[in-house]
Amino acid sequence: QMKAKIFLGISTFALALLLSGGCGSQSHDQGSQAGSTVKAPVFRASLQRFPIFTTAMGTLEPYEKAQLATRIMGQVKRVNVEEGDRVSVGQVLIQLDSRDISSRIEQSEAGLAAARSQFNNARAYYERIKKLYEEKSATRQALDNARTQYESAEAAVRAAEGRITEDRAGLAYTNITAPFAGFVTSRSVQKGDMASPGMPLVTVEMQDSMKILTTVSEKDVGMINVGEVAWVETDVPGLERREARVEVVLQGGNPKTRRFKVKLIMANEDSKLRSGMFARVYFKTGSVQTLAVPDSVVVRRGQLTGLFVLDEENRLRLRWVRLGRTRGSSVEVLSGLTAGEKVVAGRLRLLREGQTVEEVR
Repeated sequence: QMKAKIFLGISTFALALLLSGGCGSQSHDQGSQAGSTVKAPVFRASLQRFPIFTTAMGTLEPYEKAQLATRIMGQVKRVNVEEGDRVSVGQVLIQLDSRDISSRIEQSEAGLAAARSQFNNARAYYERIKKLYEEKSATRQALDNARTQYESAEAAVRAAEGRITEDRAGLAYTNITAPFAGFVTSRSVQKGDMASPGMPLVTVEMQDSMKILTTVSEKDVGMINVGEVAWVETDVPGLERREARVEVVLQGGNPKTRRFKVKLIMANEDSKLRSGMFARVYFKTGSVQTLAVPDSVVVRRGQLTGLFVLDEENRLRLRWVRLGRTRGSSVEVLSGLTAGEKVVAGRLRLLREGQTVEEVR
């Protein structure tokens, strides 16, 4: 039993000695690493000019929207589209029964033919009486009667032509066509339904470009001009920020809210934007000079952000900083850094505090 206790004590001592040696070696390695020299790019923090943005909220709308209807009463004969279909300009979307109108056109054409025949007879008779009157072989009364018949027949031809034009126009109204290329966003009739004049049948929206309506305050409206570019964000995950162009800035504002309407146009060739989406618009209304660094040199650890800064002995120090706005590849430093200080870039995950830096270009 005594031998077992002695053996146990020796084992415990050896294990402690082993652990002590291991820790000492690790500590020595870390200290050696911290005091080593690394090569890395170095630059001086400087002031840069950052834009100032004013934010406004708006809603995406189609660039063009048309609620298509008919001017005649008729039964729906054919429906060629469904909601969500993409259509081209001039494409027939809905067809109404045109048999009644076609029958009226045939009757009107027959009436026009009869009117033209009467007109030709009346004109020939008038020309003959006129010649006889010039030869003093017909009375003035006969000439006036012939002229009246001729003018009446001419008016009848014009009336018949008008009826045909009206009927043919009615025939055109039996085909509901797309006024521009876009998407069918609603359809209110089915085959066999009765359509009446002015009744909305189908709605088409042009969404290759989108329109944004928003408002800005009276202090910002003077800094927003037609043709300028603004940035637009939506709440759709994965949908990147996009450019929009200011198309209209209304001169008159709302006297109660002191806000002015602004309309913007934004491209949507990929059709990822939809009408009705929420939009956040950023208008550039000025600029400010501020301290900034490349975003690539920022060390991020959880919610903390820092920079590797060189001290007076050219050694690395991890400085926690507070960041602000981002512009392109640069990020604003609000606190924790002053202009002119040296910031280290490169492979940040390999850098350690205390290392000496040899600058490379």
